[in-house]
Amino acid sequence: MTHQRPCRGSRRWPLRAIGYQHWYRSLFGWFILLTTLALATLPALAAMPQPETLQYVVDAPMFKNAGRATVSLRQVGPDLYEGGIKGETSGAVALFSGYRRDHYRTTMRFSQGKLQPLLYIEESWVGKKHHYKEYRFDYAQHRLEMWRLEKNGAMVRKWETDLTEPLYDPISAFYNFRCGGFGDLKGGETLSVAGIPYPQPETIIIHLGLQEPANRQATITIRQRAFENETGLVHIRFDDDWVPLSAWTRVLVFGKLSGRLVGRY
Repeated sequence: MTHQRPCRGSRRWPLRAIGYQHWYRSLFGWFILLTTLALATLPALAAMPQPETLQYVVDAPMFKNAGRATVSLRQVGPDLYEGGIKGETSGAVALFSGYRRDHYRTTMRFSQGKLQPLLYIEESWVGKKHHYKEYRFDYAQHRLEMWRLEKNGAMVRKWETDLTEPLYDPISAFYNFRCGGFGDLKGGETLSVAGIPYPQPETIIIHLGLQEPANRQATITIRQRAFENETGLVHIRFDDDWVPLSAWTRVLVFGKLSGRLVGRY
């Protein structure tokens, strides 16, 4: 079992605060990630995916185009890549969410056929408030640390845990599927992926349904407070070329939430 340690001066967040913060993470992080995991069923690639940009629109009950997000990948050095997710609310949802904007990005090293996350950053803006966190993967010391930007501008270590097994943020998990880092997946198979265990353990369980022509589907289960009953099911539909067309789930606050791919280049 992974041992987690809050750092000196830190404390566990109230559950309500955790749920509020991580609802947004699910909206623009996990949800966008899961709508594109269908691409994981492609055969393992011999090389890394080429730089790309994927664009999504998120709809909520009574609020069409409630949010939009862009997922991208670029090479920043030899065997180094940066993946990113930018999301923002729009329309009426933007008004009552304080014009929420999120930017997640991960620096990854391609080694032994997999992408190892080195630095994962979560950044958000709500009105005039700015939140910034870094998750630092120290493989030499077998340690994962979370650092947070304080109001005085200083970065403070707030949490750490032993890095004794592979852990993935949403972006590195997504692109490991894309490049076949987790192996080939076939219809009827199930795979579990360990996420960052903060503030509580997080596991993604992917189950691929029958891969019938013109009716390719997958279901993902994830334990996350943003979902109703804390365990959410995300249902994905994609075309014969493995391009994810749409996905839907149910989350707190809005109920049914759906996403659709609107651009890829």
